[in-house]
Amino acid sequence: MATKRPVDPVHDFIKWKKKHESRKKAFRKSRQTAKQPQYIEEDKAIKLLADKYSTINAEEIANFSDFPLSSKTLKGLQDAGYCQPTEIQRKSIGPALCGRDILGAAKTGSGKTLAFLIPILECLFRKQWTREDGLGILIISPTRELALQTYTFLCKVGKKHEFSAGLVIGGKDLKQEMSCIHHTNIVICTPGRLLQHFDQTTYFYASNLLMLVLDEADRILDLGFASTMNAIVENLPKERQTLLYSATQTKSVRDLARLSLHNPEYVWVHEKAKYSTPATLDQNYVVCELPQKINMLYSFLRSHVKKKIMVFFTSCKQVQYLYYAFCRLRPGLPVMALHGKQQQMKRIEVYQEFCQRPNAVLFATDIAARGLDFPAVNWVLQLDCPEDANTYIHRAGRTARYKEGGESLLVLLPSEEPAMVTQLKDRKVPINKIEVNPKKLLDVQSSLEEFLVQDTGLKERAQRCFSSYIRAIFLMRNKEVFDVKKLPLDQYAFSLGLAVAPHIRFLQKAKQQVLHKEGIGKKNDTETGEEFDIDKRIETFCDAFAAKQEHCNRTLTSWKSSPVPSLHQEEEGEDGELSREEPLSDGKAGGCHLDDESSDDDDLSLFTVKQLDMFGARTAVNKQHQEEEEGAQGLPASPFW
Repeated sequence: MATKRPVDPVHDFIKWKKKHESRKKAFRKSRQTAKQPQYIEEDKAIKLLADKYSTINAEEIANFSDFPLSSKTLKGLQDAGYCQPTEIQRKSIGPALCGRDILGAAKTGSGKTLAFLIPILECLFRKQWTREDGLGILIISPTRELALQTYTFLCKVGKKHEFSAGLVIGGKDLKQEMSCIHHTNIVICTPGRLLQHFDQTTYFYASNLLMLVLDEADRILDLGFASTMNAIVENLPKERQTLLYSATQTKSVRDLARLSLHNPEYVWVHEKAKYSTPATLDQNYVVCELPQKINMLYSFLRSHVKKKIMVFFTSCKQVQYLYYAFCRLRPGLPVMALHGKQQQMKRIEVYQEFCQRPNAVLFATDIAARGLDFPAVNWVLQLDCPEDANTYIHRAGRTARYKEGGESLLVLLPSEEPAMVTQLKDRKVPINKIEVNPKKLLDVQSSLEEFLVQDTGLKERAQRCFSSYIRAIFLMRNKEVFDVKKLPLDQYAFSLGLAVAPHIRFLQKAKQQVLHKEGIGKKNDTETGEEFDIDKRIETFCDAFAAKQEHCNRTLTSWKSSPVPSLHQEEEGEDGELSREEPLSDGKAGGCHLDDESSDDDDLSLFTVKQLDMFGARTAVNKQHQEEEEGAQGLPASPFW
């Protein structure tokens, strides 16, 4: 009886590589035969294009046809509707075609994706790359959504070419990716999934890699991706072309040395610009107390039911709770949520649905802040202060893309205003302060209280929302902007609909450590015991909440009859995320009921005065009449958004 040969991965890989090399040589030889004249003509065209690359002058480029591009690439651009290049494309495509490394930065929505896709297609076309050659181009994106968008864009622009492209991201079938990744010419991926293939896929190697592209490079090089990128770079050949693009770029020597850029071409089209954000973007900020944020958000949505809005939050648990809460509150337009704890297919579904809707609101974390192109977004509302000025620029860049207009509204706490506004001014962000009209604010706290009494699952989400926000503020590095000690925790818990603020263990431990270092005393110290004693806190909360009890028990029939299912009726998804299986009241997943009686013109005065003030169009008579009326009521002189 014959014995079975033991499995030897190294032997199998060498055997497979020899077979692969023989196939490639045979194909190269077949292109030179007289039986295939079309390949000979193609080779001549490639040589002519290569000779023209060195003569590209960015100032003479008016259309894509002025670039020495292949007919297949030009045809793909024409079918996709792209005729004239943007500034970043005019200045970076030429050096990239010549083989230079590129370090590019441009404003959000300026066409950076196409700036590296065209050199990719031309590079593979010039090298006559085939399926047997394997991996030639590697595009790394920080998020799955951005990788998916790049893959879709590549398929549309490069459809006339015969190259193979693959999307390698988490949440997909790993075995299926393993079976075909070694035959893929262009791999668009996220860092973690790519490193997983380098470690686990036997036949996957990058020794023939021609070009590495880092989209949103500054985000990829953040601390969270540093170790992963170091491990990836170790698997890549040193002789390669590298392209880095982002809306906010850095010349850090350490980052560039790690990525082995050789004499890179710096393409910073907005380096000398007056502002670092698009000129068509109208940017304002308001100062709002923490307990009033949800009321302001609801009032804002009710005033813009015919608009397409993105609302950014700090943490996933905030998005989860407020999504379900606002589905019950029915703000008048479809509500959707996008965050990192959703299943991959759910994230793709939400992303595509929001792109297709003419009016909707998307609650999102910073996962949607980088590079994603959402069509026709009218407003970007940053309900939570961004981590830094760069994050603000990326968030606000989801609107006013290309030549379209848009508006951005930043909500700041009184403790966040001085330092954050200074940072934005230093980053050349033109932002103006406006005020909220208190008469236009709608109070939804009693409704939230009723929802939490009826649904324990929603109450648990509210508690996690509270703790998650406090933890996020506590962990922020910029303590000049974020100070957890200045937050009114009790009032914030009430605004979420909670009767008692949840017990924050990590915050108490941090306070105890500070007190211990300062020698003030221990937990049962007479001066600090009340702060750490939960029983005494509950007594205080009960006294403050007693006045709200009668108002909390009232029934709101219009909202109580909402057909939105309870959280207990939903199934558990990936990473503990609850995925909604039944459609909401508008008949589509992730949507909310749209009131027939609501109109975008009903509350238009909420912003009309603001716009007139900004452009100096309000008459002196109206201004005097308003000041007299508000002075009689004891209101501020300009209480408008």
